Amino acid sequence: LSGLRAWRSGGALRIEVRMRDIVAAWKPANGFDHVALTLFVQVPGRENGVAVMPMQNTDVPGDMRWTHRLRVGGWNQALFAADGAGAKHEGTPLAPSGEVVVDRERRTITLTLPAAALGRPSTLAGARLYVTTWDYDGAYRPLTPKRGGLAFSGGDGTQDPLVMDDSAVITLR
Repeated sequence: LSGLRAWRSGGALRIEVRMRDIVAAWKPANGFDHVALTLFVQVPGRENGVAVMPMQNTDVPGDMRWTHRLRVGGWNQALFAADGAGAKHEGTPLAPSGEVVVDRERRTITLTLPAAALGRPSTLAGARLYVTTWDYDGAYRPLTPKRGGLAFSGGDGTQDPLVMDDSAVITLR
């Protein structure tokens, strides 16, 4: 993750994530592999937000409370509302989950969430965004004390945050 830009139009949101490199060695449907993005959105005026980052062993930074969460990888994308979310539960599934466009030459992944995906807010002025990267293959790739074929080494697998790169929390004006 080397950069993040976001635009709003009414209740719709577009996020452009710049990557150091975009790999598509396994020919994934969404145009990139070897990384997953998790986007946390705090829609202004909503009081049902949560701090916990489901399945990632940590919380969003500071006083942010996400109301919507998008997880997108090479073969999947899933959008969730914060209702019912917890350390071991992703929240309430939502549809539509938006559009993913990859520009390998520019090294960008652009995510577009229509207003319907975010509960049709009249505006996203004041919305807050936070983006993380990690590996995802049916679940976030675990950390284990010893290196393995399907795990990263360097952690105990239960307490270490599953975040490789992250953005600052940004507020839309």
